[in-house]
Amino acid sequence: MRKLPVLALIGGLAAGAVGCDDAFLTTEPQDVISNAVFWKTEQDFVAAVNAAYRNMLDTDLLYMECATDFAYSQKDWTPCHAYAQGYQDALTGGWSNGIWGRLYQGISRANEVLTQLENPEARLSEESREQIEAQARFLRGYFYHNLLWLYGGVPIYTKVPTVREAREARRASREEVFDFAMADLTAAAEGLPTSWPSAQYGRATRGAALAYKARAALYEASYQKYHANNIARANELFRVAAEAARAVMDLGVYQLYPDFRGLFTYAGEGSAEVIFDYQHVKGQNGWNAWVWLAPFSMGSDIEMTPTRALVDMFRMKNGLPIDDPASGYDPTPPVIDADGKVVSLGMYANRDPRLYATVLFPGAEFNGEVYNSFPNSPTADAINTSQMSNTHTGFVALKYVDPADQTDRFNSGINIIKMRYADVLLMYAEAKIELGEIDATVADALNQVRRRAGMPDVTLGSQAEMIELVRNERAVELAFEGLRLADIRRWKIAEQVMQGTVAGIDVRQPDGKIVTLGGLWQRKFTAPRDYLWPIPATERDLNPYLEQNPGY
Repeated sequence: MRKLPVLALIGGLAAGAVGCDDAFLTTEPQDVISNAVFWKTEQDFVAAVNAAYRNMLDTDLLYMECATDFAYSQKDWTPCHAYAQGYQDALTGGWSNGIWGRLYQGISRANEVLTQLENPEARLSEESREQIEAQARFLRGYFYHNLLWLYGGVPIYTKVPTVREAREARRASREEVFDFAMADLTAAAEGLPTSWPSAQYGRATRGAALAYKARAALYEASYQKYHANNIARANELFRVAAEAARAVMDLGVYQLYPDFRGLFTYAGEGSAEVIFDYQHVKGQNGWNAWVWLAPFSMGSDIEMTPTRALVDMFRMKNGLPIDDPASGYDPTPPVIDADGKVVSLGMYANRDPRLYATVLFPGAEFNGEVYNSFPNSPTADAINTSQMSNTHTGFVALKYVDPADQTDRFNSGINIIKMRYADVLLMYAEAKIELGEIDATVADALNQVRRRAGMPDVTLGSQAEMIELVRNERAVELAFEGLRLADIRRWKIAEQVMQGTVAGIDVRQPDGKIVTLGGLWQRKFTAPRDYLWPIPATERDLNPYLEQNPGY
Protein backbone atom coordinates (compact mmCIF):
# COMPACT_ATOMS: atom_id res chain seq x y z
CA MET A 1 0.00 0.00 0.00
CA ARG A 2 1.00 3.58 -0.50
CA LYS A 3 2.61 5.09 2.58
CA LEU A 4 1.52 8.29 4.29
CA PRO A 5 3.81 11.06 2.98
CA VAL A 6 6.37 12.37 5.44
CA LEU A 7 5.57 16.02 5.96
CA ALA A 8 7.74 18.80 7.36
CA LEU A 9 7.07 20.08 10.87
CA ILE A 10 4.60 22.92 10.88
CA GLY A 11 7.08 25.30 12.45
CA GLY A 12 9.51 24.65 9.64
CA LEU A 13 7.20 24.88 6.65
CA ALA A 14 8.58 27.40 4.21
CA ALA A 15 6.17 29.94 2.76
CA GLY A 16 8.32 30.55 -0.30
CA ALA A 17 11.23 32.70 -1.32
CA VAL A 18 11.18 36.46 -0.73
CA GLY A 19 10.82 38.47 -3.89
CA CYS A 20 12.70 41.73 -4.55
CA ASP A 21 9.94 44.29 -4.79
CA ASP A 22 8.70 47.40 -3.04
CA ALA A 23 6.38 45.35 -0.80
CA PHE A 24 9.31 43.56 0.83
CA LEU A 25 9.12 45.43 4.16
CA THR A 26 5.39 44.81 4.57
CA THR A 27 5.17 41.12 3.67
CA GLU A 28 4.56 38.34 6.18
CA PRO A 29 7.73 36.66 7.52
CA GLN A 30 8.77 34.02 5.01
CA ASP A 31 10.34 31.43 7.32
CA VAL A 32 7.17 30.71 9.34
CA ILE A 33 3.47 30.46 8.70
CA SER A 34 1.34 32.63 10.98
CA ASN A 35 -2.14 31.87 12.23
CA ALA A 36 -3.36 34.75 10.08
CA VAL A 37 -2.74 32.77 6.90
CA PHE A 38 -2.75 29.19 8.21
CA TRP A 39 -5.59 27.15 9.74
CA LYS A 40 -7.98 27.98 6.94
CA THR A 41 -8.20 24.98 4.61
CA GLU A 42 -8.51 21.25 4.97
CA GLN A 43 -4.96 20.96 3.63
CA ASP A 44 -3.71 23.14 6.52
CA PHE A 45 -5.32 20.88 9.10
CA VAL A 46 -4.11 17.70 7.41
CA ALA A 47 -0.56 19.05 7.45
CA ALA A 48 -0.89 19.98 11.12
CA VAL A 49 -2.22 16.60 12.23
CA ASN A 50 0.47 14.89 10.15
CA ALA A 51 3.05 16.79 12.19
CA ALA A 52 1.55 15.37 15.39
CA TYR A 53 1.88 11.84 14.04
CA ARG A 54 5.62 12.39 13.85
CA ASN A 55 5.88 12.61 17.64
CA MET A 56 4.82 9.00 18.16
CA LEU A 57 7.42 6.63 19.57
CA ASP A 58 9.34 5.09 16.70
CA THR A 59 12.82 3.56 16.94
CA ASP A 60 12.58 4.33 20.67
CA LEU A 61 10.52 1.12 20.80
CA LEU A 62 13.52 -0.97 19.77
CA TYR A 63 15.76 0.69 22.32
CA MET A 64 13.15 0.07 25.01
CA GLU A 65 13.77 -3.64 24.47
CA CYS A 66 17.38 -3.05 25.57
CA ALA A 67 16.14 -1.83 28.94
CA THR A 68 14.65 -5.27 29.54
CA ASP A 69 15.88 -8.82 30.01
CA PHE A 70 15.37 -9.59 26.30
CA ALA A 71 17.96 -7.38 24.64
CA TYR A 72 21.44 -6.08 25.32
CA SER A 73 23.41 -3.09 24.08
CA GLN A 74 27.13 -3.10 24.71
CA LYS A 75 27.43 0.51 23.61
CA ASP A 76 27.27 2.74 26.66
CA TRP A 77 26.14 5.70 24.57
CA THR A 78 22.90 4.09 23.45
CA PRO A 79 19.75 5.56 25.06
CA CYS A 80 18.82 2.37 26.91
CA HIS A 81 22.19 1.64 28.49
CA ALA A 82 21.84 3.54 31.76
CA TYR A 83 18.31 2.21 32.28
CA ALA A 84 19.42 -1.39 31.76
CA GLN A 85 22.27 -0.95 34.24
CA GLY A 86 20.07 0.85 36.75
CA TYR A 87 22.06 4.07 37.12
CA GLN A 88 19.72 6.49 35.36
CA ASP A 89 18.85 9.71 37.16
CA ALA A 90 16.94 12.93 36.56
CA LEU A 91 20.07 14.92 35.71
CA THR A 92 21.72 12.63 33.16
CA GLY A 93 18.64 10.72 31.96
CA GLY A 94 18.83 12.02 28.41
CA TRP A 95 16.55 9.30 27.09
CA SER A 96 13.86 10.14 29.62
CA ASN A 97 14.23 13.83 28.79
CA GLY A 98 13.95 13.21 25.07
CA ILE A 99 10.87 11.00 25.25
CA TRP A 100 9.14 13.36 27.69
CA GLY A 101 9.75 16.26 25.31
CA ARG A 102 8.70 14.30 22.25
CA LEU A 103 5.42 13.17 23.78
CA TYR A 104 4.55 16.62 25.11
CA GLN A 105 5.39 18.21 21.77
CA GLY A 106 2.90 15.78 20.23
CA ILE A 107 0.30 16.77 22.81
CA SER A 108 0.90 20.42 22.04
CA ARG A 109 0.44 19.82 18.31
CA ALA A 110 -2.73 17.80 18.85
CA ASN A 111 -4.11 20.49 21.17
CA GLU A 112 -3.40 23.22 18.63
CA VAL A 113 -5.30 21.28 15.99
CA LEU A 114 -8.27 20.84 18.32
CA THR A 115 -8.21 24.52 19.29
CA GLN A 116 -8.06 25.74 15.70
CA LEU A 117 -10.96 23.51 14.67
CA GLU A 118 -13.10 25.92 16.68
CA ASN A 119 -11.96 28.80 14.47
CA PRO A 120 -15.02 29.98 12.47
CA GLU A 121 -12.73 30.80 9.52
CA ALA A 122 -11.68 27.16 9.14
CA ARG A 123 -13.17 25.98 5.86
CA LEU A 124 -13.69 22.25 6.39
CA SER A 125 -16.52 19.94 5.53
CA GLU A 126 -18.26 18.35 8.49
CA GLU A 127 -16.79 14.96 7.58
CA SER A 128 -13.24 16.35 7.40
CA ARG A 129 -13.70 18.23 10.65
CA GLU A 130 -14.81 15.04 12.42
CA GLN A 131 -11.92 13.02 11.00
CA ILE A 132 -9.31 15.64 11.90
CA GLU A 133 -10.70 15.93 15.43
CA ALA A 134 -10.78 12.15 15.87
CA GLN A 135 -7.16 11.80 14.74
CA ALA A 136 -6.00 14.57 17.05
CA ARG A 137 -7.80 13.01 20.00
CA PHE A 138 -6.41 9.59 19.16
CA LEU A 139 -2.89 11.00 19.12
CA ARG A 140 -3.36 12.94 22.36
CA GLY A 141 -4.73 9.81 24.02
CA TYR A 142 -1.77 7.82 22.69
CA PHE A 143 0.73 10.36 24.04
CA TYR A 144 -0.85 10.45 27.51
CA HIS A 145 -1.08 6.65 27.65
CA ASN A 146 2.68 6.43 27.09
CA LEU A 147 3.45 9.20 29.58
CA LEU A 148 1.38 7.37 32.20
CA TRP A 149 3.11 4.00 32.06
CA LEU A 150 6.54 5.61 31.80
CA TYR A 151 6.28 8.41 34.39
CA GLY A 152 3.04 7.98 36.32
CA GLY A 153 0.80 11.02 36.83
CA VAL A 154 1.80 14.00 34.68
CA PRO A 155 0.39 17.47 33.87
CA ILE A 156 -2.70 17.42 31.68
CA TYR A 157 -3.11 20.11 29.03
CA THR A 158 -6.25 20.58 26.96
CA LYS A 159 -4.75 23.46 25.00
CA VAL A 160 -1.29 24.83 24.26
CA PRO A 161 -0.26 26.42 27.58
CA THR A 162 1.17 29.87 28.03
CA VAL A 163 4.67 30.10 29.49
CA ARG A 164 3.20 30.93 32.88
CA GLU A 165 0.75 28.03 32.76
CA ALA A 166 3.54 25.63 31.84
CA ARG A 167 5.72 26.89 34.69
CA GLU A 168 2.95 26.41 37.25
CA ALA A 169 1.42 23.13 36.09
CA ARG A 170 1.01 20.39 38.66
CA ARG A 171 1.10 16.67 38.10
CA ALA A 172 -2.35 15.15 37.75
CA SER A 173 -3.06 11.90 39.58
CA ARG A 174 -2.52 8.57 37.88
CA GLU A 175 -6.28 8.04 37.71
CA GLU A 176 -6.87 11.46 36.13
CA VAL A 177 -4.31 10.87 33.39
CA PHE A 178 -5.70 7.43 32.67
CA ASP A 179 -9.28 8.71 32.48
CA PHE A 180 -8.22 11.56 30.22
CA ALA A 181 -6.41 9.24 27.81
CA MET A 182 -9.30 6.80 27.76
CA ALA A 183 -11.80 9.57 27.04
CA ASP A 184 -9.72 10.64 24.04
CA LEU A 185 -9.31 7.10 22.73
CA THR A 186 -13.04 6.41 23.18
CA ALA A 187 -14.00 9.56 21.31
CA ALA A 188 -11.47 8.75 18.58
CA ALA A 189 -12.93 5.27 18.12
CA GLU A 190 -16.35 6.81 17.58
CA GLY A 191 -15.12 9.34 15.01
CA LEU A 192 -12.50 7.41 13.03
CA PRO A 193 -13.29 5.30 9.96
CA THR A 194 -12.71 1.56 9.94
CA SER A 195 -10.30 2.07 7.06
CA TRP A 196 -8.90 4.83 4.87
CA PRO A 197 -8.40 4.99 1.11
CA SER A 198 -5.07 3.42 0.14
CA ALA A 199 -3.51 6.85 -0.43
CA GLN A 200 -4.12 7.65 3.25
CA TYR A 201 -2.74 4.41 4.65
CA GLY A 202 -1.00 5.00 7.97
CA ARG A 203 -3.64 7.16 9.60
CA ALA A 204 -5.33 6.03 12.79
CA THR A 205 -8.47 3.96 12.35
CA ARG A 206 -11.31 2.87 14.58
CA GLY A 207 -9.45 -0.39 15.12
CA ALA A 208 -6.30 1.45 16.22
CA ALA A 209 -8.22 3.56 18.73
CA LEU A 210 -9.99 0.52 20.17
CA ALA A 211 -6.74 -1.45 20.33
CA TYR A 212 -4.97 1.34 22.21
CA LYS A 213 -7.96 1.62 24.51
CA ALA A 214 -7.49 -2.09 25.27
CA ARG A 215 -3.76 -1.63 25.84
CA ALA A 216 -4.18 1.39 28.10
CA ALA A 217 -6.84 -0.39 30.17
CA LEU A 218 -4.79 -3.60 30.41
CA TYR A 219 -1.67 -1.75 31.54
CA GLU A 220 -3.56 0.17 34.21
CA ALA A 221 -5.45 -2.94 35.34
CA SER A 222 -2.15 -4.73 35.89
CA TYR A 223 -0.82 -1.75 37.81
CA GLN A 224 -3.87 -1.71 40.06
CA LYS A 225 -3.56 -5.44 40.74
CA TYR A 226 0.18 -5.95 41.11
CA HIS A 227 1.30 -2.56 42.44
CA ALA A 228 -1.67 -0.95 44.19
CA ASN A 229 -3.33 -4.22 45.29
CA ASN A 230 -6.68 -2.76 44.28
CA ILE A 231 -8.32 -5.91 42.97
CA ALA A 232 -11.77 -4.43 42.50
CA ARG A 233 -10.47 -1.59 40.33
CA ALA A 234 -8.18 -3.99 38.47
CA ASN A 235 -11.10 -6.22 37.55
CA GLU A 236 -13.12 -3.26 36.30
CA LEU A 237 -10.25 -2.35 33.97
CA PHE A 238 -9.55 -5.91 32.86
CA ARG A 239 -13.21 -5.95 31.80
CA VAL A 240 -12.73 -2.72 29.81
CA ALA A 241 -9.61 -4.16 28.17
CA ALA A 242 -11.37 -7.39 27.22
CA GLU A 243 -14.34 -5.53 25.75
CA ALA A 244 -12.17 -3.13 23.75
CA ALA A 245 -10.05 -5.98 22.38
CA ARG A 246 -13.23 -7.92 21.55
CA ALA A 247 -14.55 -4.87 19.67
CA VAL A 248 -11.42 -4.89 17.49
CA MET A 249 -11.88 -8.59 16.80
CA ASP A 250 -15.53 -8.05 15.93
CA LEU A 251 -14.70 -5.43 13.31
CA GLY A 252 -13.82 -8.32 11.01
CA VAL A 253 -11.11 -6.41 9.15
CA TYR A 254 -7.97 -7.87 10.75
CA GLN A 255 -6.36 -11.27 10.44
CA LEU A 256 -2.98 -12.81 11.12
CA TYR A 257 -0.40 -12.65 8.33
CA PRO A 258 0.53 -16.23 7.39
CA ASP A 259 4.31 -15.64 7.42
CA PHE A 260 5.55 -14.56 10.87
CA ARG A 261 9.07 -13.77 9.64
CA GLY A 262 7.78 -11.93 6.57
CA LEU A 263 5.53 -9.70 8.68
CA PHE A 264 8.59 -7.69 9.71
CA THR A 265 9.97 -7.24 6.20
CA TYR A 266 8.82 -5.24 3.21
CA ALA A 267 6.60 -8.18 2.22
CA GLY A 268 4.43 -7.78 5.31
CA GLU A 269 3.77 -4.05 5.02
CA GLY A 270 0.13 -3.11 4.75
CA SER A 271 -1.04 -6.61 5.66
CA ALA A 272 -4.33 -7.21 7.43
CA GLU A 273 -2.47 -7.93 10.67
CA VAL A 274 -1.04 -4.43 10.98
CA ILE A 275 -3.44 -2.18 12.85
CA PHE A 276 -1.11 0.79 13.27
CA ASP A 277 2.50 1.46 12.35
CA TYR A 278 5.04 4.26 12.13
CA GLN A 279 5.54 5.11 8.48
CA HIS A 280 9.03 5.03 6.97
CA VAL A 281 9.98 5.83 3.39
CA LYS A 282 13.43 5.27 1.90
CA GLY A 283 15.07 8.57 1.08
CA GLN A 284 12.68 10.56 3.29
CA ASN A 285 12.83 9.21 6.82
CA GLY A 286 14.61 5.90 6.39
CA TRP A 287 16.10 4.32 9.51
CA ASN A 288 19.08 2.14 10.42
CA ALA A 289 17.44 -1.29 10.60
CA TRP A 290 20.27 -3.16 8.89
CA VAL A 291 23.17 -1.35 10.50
CA TRP A 292 21.65 -1.66 13.99
CA LEU A 293 20.54 -5.29 13.91
CA ALA A 294 22.03 -7.44 11.12
CA PRO A 295 25.07 -9.75 11.43
CA PHE A 296 28.41 -7.96 11.76
CA SER A 297 29.81 -9.89 8.79
CA MET A 298 27.12 -8.37 6.58
CA GLY A 299 27.90 -4.75 7.32
CA SER A 300 26.19 -4.12 10.64
CA ASP A 301 27.49 -2.06 13.55
CA ILE A 302 25.15 -3.95 15.93
CA GLU A 303 23.46 -1.66 18.42
CA MET A 304 21.52 -4.34 20.28
CA THR A 305 21.37 -8.12 20.47
CA PRO A 306 18.97 -10.70 21.91
CA THR A 307 19.84 -12.36 25.22
CA ARG A 308 19.79 -15.93 26.40
CA ALA A 309 16.88 -15.00 28.67
CA LEU A 310 14.78 -14.35 25.56
CA VAL A 311 15.97 -17.47 23.72
CA ASP A 312 15.11 -19.70 26.69
CA MET A 313 11.51 -18.40 26.65
CA PHE A 314 10.86 -20.16 23.34
CA ARG A 315 9.41 -23.56 24.15
CA MET A 316 9.86 -26.79 22.28
CA LYS A 317 7.82 -27.46 19.15
CA ASN A 318 5.64 -29.79 21.22
CA GLY A 319 4.66 -26.85 23.46
CA LEU A 320 6.62 -27.88 26.55
CA PRO A 321 9.12 -25.53 28.22
CA ILE A 322 12.78 -26.48 27.81
CA ASP A 323 13.15 -27.28 31.51
CA ASP A 324 10.45 -29.93 31.35
CA PRO A 325 12.12 -33.37 31.36
CA ALA A 326 9.52 -34.60 28.85
CA SER A 327 10.17 -31.78 26.35
CA GLY A 328 12.97 -33.50 24.44
CA TYR A 329 15.27 -30.51 24.85
CA ASP A 330 18.91 -31.15 23.95
CA PRO A 331 21.09 -28.87 26.14
CA THR A 332 24.21 -29.20 23.97
CA PRO A 333 25.49 -26.40 21.69
CA PRO A 334 25.16 -26.77 17.91
CA VAL A 335 27.93 -28.42 15.92
CA ILE A 336 29.27 -26.68 12.81
CA ASP A 337 31.97 -28.54 10.85
CA ALA A 338 35.12 -27.10 9.28
CA ASP A 339 33.29 -26.51 6.00
CA GLY A 340 30.66 -24.38 7.71
CA LYS A 341 27.94 -27.01 7.48
CA VAL A 342 25.60 -27.64 10.39
CA VAL A 343 25.99 -31.12 11.87
CA SER A 344 23.54 -30.57 14.72
CA LEU A 345 21.43 -27.68 15.99
CA GLY A 346 21.56 -29.08 19.51
CA MET A 347 19.75 -26.78 21.93
CA TYR A 348 18.07 -24.88 19.09
CA ALA A 349 16.50 -27.93 17.45
CA ASN A 350 12.74 -28.49 17.44
CA ARG A 351 11.91 -25.19 19.09
CA ASP A 352 8.94 -22.86 18.69
CA PRO A 353 9.26 -21.72 15.03
CA ARG A 354 9.05 -18.10 16.17
CA LEU A 355 12.57 -18.49 17.55
CA TYR A 356 13.89 -18.98 14.02
CA ALA A 357 12.11 -15.82 12.85
CA THR A 358 13.22 -13.69 15.81
CA VAL A 359 16.78 -14.67 16.75
CA LEU A 360 19.81 -15.63 14.68
CA PHE A 361 21.91 -18.18 16.59
CA PRO A 362 24.95 -20.32 15.74
CA GLY A 363 23.93 -22.79 13.08
CA ALA A 364 20.97 -20.81 11.76
CA GLU A 365 20.94 -19.81 8.13
CA PHE A 366 20.32 -16.24 7.04
CA ASN A 367 20.76 -14.49 3.71
CA GLY A 368 22.25 -17.64 2.17
CA GLU A 369 24.91 -18.15 4.86
CA VAL A 370 25.24 -20.19 8.05
CA TYR A 371 25.66 -17.87 11.01
CA ASN A 372 28.59 -18.82 13.22
CA SER A 373 29.26 -16.69 16.29
CA PHE A 374 31.30 -19.29 18.18
CA PRO A 375 34.64 -17.93 19.51
CA ASN A 376 36.56 -20.06 16.99
CA SER A 377 34.37 -19.03 14.06
CA PRO A 378 36.28 -18.40 10.82
CA THR A 379 33.78 -15.62 10.09
CA ALA A 380 33.69 -12.03 11.31
CA ASP A 381 30.68 -12.91 13.44
CA ALA A 382 32.70 -14.58 16.21
CA ILE A 383 31.42 -13.37 19.59
CA ASN A 384 33.74 -10.60 20.68
CA THR A 385 33.22 -8.65 23.90
CA SER A 386 36.07 -6.29 23.08
CA GLN A 387 34.57 -5.28 19.72
CA MET A 388 31.87 -2.67 20.31
CA SER A 389 30.24 -3.29 16.94
CA ASN A 390 29.96 -7.06 17.18
CA THR A 391 27.61 -9.29 19.14
CA HIS A 392 28.42 -9.69 22.82
CA THR A 393 25.83 -12.42 23.35
CA GLY A 394 26.42 -14.47 20.21
CA PHE A 395 22.88 -13.78 19.02
CA VAL A 396 21.51 -11.37 16.40
CA ALA A 397 17.97 -10.01 16.04
CA LEU A 398 15.96 -10.79 12.92
CA LYS A 399 12.81 -8.67 13.13
CA TYR A 400 13.03 -5.72 10.70
CA VAL A 401 16.19 -7.17 9.11
CA ASP A 402 15.47 -7.52 5.40
CA PRO A 403 18.27 -8.38 2.93
CA ALA A 404 16.80 -5.76 0.62
CA ASP A 405 18.41 -3.16 2.92
CA GLN A 406 21.93 -4.60 2.89
CA THR A 407 23.19 -2.31 0.14
CA ASP A 408 21.61 0.75 1.76
CA ARG A 409 22.27 0.06 5.43
CA PHE A 410 21.17 3.40 6.90
CA ASN A 411 18.03 3.85 4.83
CA SER A 412 15.43 1.21 5.62
CA GLY A 413 11.88 1.97 4.60
CA ILE A 414 10.31 -0.78 6.71
CA ASN A 415 7.50 0.54 8.87
CA ILE A 416 7.80 -0.08 12.61
CA ILE A 417 4.69 -1.88 13.82
CA LYS A 418 3.09 -0.26 16.84
CA MET A 419 -0.06 -2.34 17.10
CA ARG A 420 -0.97 -5.61 15.40
CA TYR A 421 -3.79 -8.10 15.56
CA ALA A 422 -1.80 -10.80 17.37
CA ASP A 423 -1.29 -8.37 20.24
CA VAL A 424 -5.03 -7.70 20.38
CA LEU A 425 -5.74 -11.44 20.60
CA LEU A 426 -3.20 -11.81 23.40
CA MET A 427 -4.55 -8.77 25.27
CA TYR A 428 -8.05 -10.22 25.06
CA ALA A 429 -6.82 -13.57 26.38
CA GLU A 430 -4.83 -11.99 29.20
CA ALA A 431 -7.69 -9.78 30.36
CA LYS A 432 -10.14 -12.70 30.37
CA ILE A 433 -7.68 -14.92 32.22
CA GLU A 434 -7.09 -12.24 34.85
CA LEU A 435 -10.86 -12.07 35.31
CA GLY A 436 -10.96 -15.82 35.82
CA GLU A 437 -13.07 -16.27 32.69
CA ILE A 438 -11.02 -19.02 31.08
CA ASP A 439 -13.37 -20.14 28.36
CA ALA A 440 -13.43 -21.20 24.72
CA THR A 441 -12.92 -17.63 23.50
CA VAL A 442 -9.62 -17.49 25.40
CA ALA A 443 -8.49 -20.76 23.85
CA ASP A 444 -9.52 -19.53 20.39
CA ALA A 445 -7.59 -16.27 20.74
CA LEU A 446 -4.44 -18.03 21.93
CA ASN A 447 -4.74 -20.78 19.35
CA GLN A 448 -5.01 -18.34 16.47
CA VAL A 449 -1.62 -16.94 17.45
CA ARG A 450 -0.07 -20.36 18.10
CA ARG A 451 -1.41 -22.00 14.95
CA ARG A 452 0.06 -19.27 12.78
CA ALA A 453 3.39 -19.99 14.46
CA GLY A 454 3.04 -23.76 14.01
CA MET A 455 2.60 -24.50 17.71
CA PRO A 456 0.05 -26.95 19.23
CA ASP A 457 -3.25 -25.75 20.63
CA VAL A 458 -3.36 -24.78 24.30
CA THR A 459 -4.75 -26.92 27.06
CA LEU A 460 -6.79 -24.77 29.40
CA GLY A 461 -5.69 -24.96 33.01
CA SER A 462 -5.85 -23.06 36.28
CA GLN A 463 -5.73 -19.28 36.37
CA ALA A 464 -2.11 -19.33 37.57
CA GLU A 465 -1.11 -21.72 34.76
CA MET A 466 -2.90 -19.64 32.15
CA ILE A 467 -1.33 -16.40 33.37
CA GLU A 468 2.08 -18.00 32.96
CA LEU A 469 1.15 -19.27 29.51
CA VAL A 470 -0.19 -15.98 28.15
CA ARG A 471 2.83 -14.11 29.49
CA ASN A 472 5.09 -16.56 27.72
CA GLU A 473 3.08 -16.11 24.53
CA ARG A 474 3.53 -12.35 24.74
CA ALA A 475 7.26 -12.84 25.23
CA VAL A 476 7.90 -15.04 22.21
CA GLU A 477 5.32 -13.43 19.92
CA LEU A 478 6.14 -9.78 20.60
CA ALA A 479 9.89 -9.82 21.36
CA PHE A 480 11.84 -6.92 19.83
CA GLU A 481 8.68 -4.88 19.30
CA GLY A 482 9.19 -2.57 22.28
CA LEU A 483 6.48 -4.00 24.55
CA ARG A 484 8.53 -6.02 27.02
CA LEU A 485 9.46 -3.02 29.19
CA ALA A 486 5.83 -2.18 29.88
CA ASP A 487 5.05 -5.85 30.50
CA ILE A 488 7.73 -6.52 33.12
CA ARG A 489 6.87 -3.26 34.85
CA ARG A 490 3.10 -3.70 34.95
CA TRP A 491 3.44 -7.31 36.14
CA LYS A 492 5.94 -6.17 38.77
CA ILE A 493 8.54 -8.74 37.74
CA ALA A 494 11.26 -6.35 36.56
CA GLU A 495 13.02 -6.58 39.91
CA GLN A 496 13.30 -10.34 39.35
CA VAL A 497 14.34 -10.51 35.69
CA MET A 498 16.57 -7.43 35.51
CA GLN A 499 19.36 -8.55 37.82
CA GLY A 500 22.79 -10.06 37.23
CA THR A 501 25.02 -10.73 34.24
CA VAL A 502 23.60 -10.88 30.74
CA ALA A 503 23.96 -14.42 29.38
CA GLY A 504 24.59 -15.39 25.77
CA ILE A 505 25.35 -18.53 23.78
CA ASP A 506 26.65 -21.82 25.14
CA VAL A 507 29.94 -23.11 23.73
CA ARG A 508 31.80 -26.39 24.08
CA GLN A 509 35.39 -25.95 25.22
CA PRO A 510 38.25 -28.20 24.00
CA ASP A 511 37.98 -30.32 27.14
CA GLY A 512 34.30 -30.95 26.36
CA LYS A 513 32.96 -28.71 29.11
CA ILE A 514 30.00 -26.53 28.14
CA VAL A 515 30.09 -22.92 29.32
CA THR A 516 27.76 -19.97 28.86
CA LEU A 517 29.23 -16.80 27.38
CA GLY A 518 27.74 -13.37 27.73
CA GLY A 519 28.14 -9.65 27.99
CA LEU A 520 30.37 -7.79 30.38
CA TRP A 521 27.68 -5.58 31.82
CA GLN A 522 25.58 -6.25 34.91
CA ARG A 523 21.85 -5.58 35.04
CA LYS A 524 20.38 -3.88 38.08
CA PHE A 525 16.83 -2.85 38.90
CA THR A 526 16.04 -1.00 42.11
CA ALA A 527 12.46 -1.42 43.27
CA PRO A 528 10.23 0.49 43.67
CA ARG A 529 12.17 3.42 42.16
CA ASP A 530 12.82 1.99 38.70
CA TYR A 531 9.19 1.16 38.00
CA LEU A 532 8.86 4.80 36.92
CA TRP A 533 11.26 6.96 34.98
CA PRO A 534 12.51 10.23 36.50
CA ILE A 535 10.79 13.50 35.70
CA PRO A 536 13.52 15.34 33.74
CA ALA A 537 15.48 17.76 35.93
CA THR A 538 15.36 20.34 33.16
CA GLU A 539 11.55 20.33 33.37
CA ARG A 540 11.66 20.76 37.13
CA ASP A 541 14.12 23.63 36.77
CA LEU A 542 11.51 25.41 34.65
CA ASN A 543 8.57 24.33 36.81
CA PRO A 544 9.28 23.90 40.55
CA TYR A 545 5.74 22.54 41.09
CA LEU A 546 6.57 19.29 39.28
CA GLU A 547 7.16 16.71 41.99
CA GLN A 548 9.88 14.17 41.29
CA ASN A 549 9.19 10.44 41.30
CA PRO A 550 10.38 8.69 44.49
CA GLY A 551 14.04 7.73 44.64
CA TYR A 552 15.38 10.22 42.08
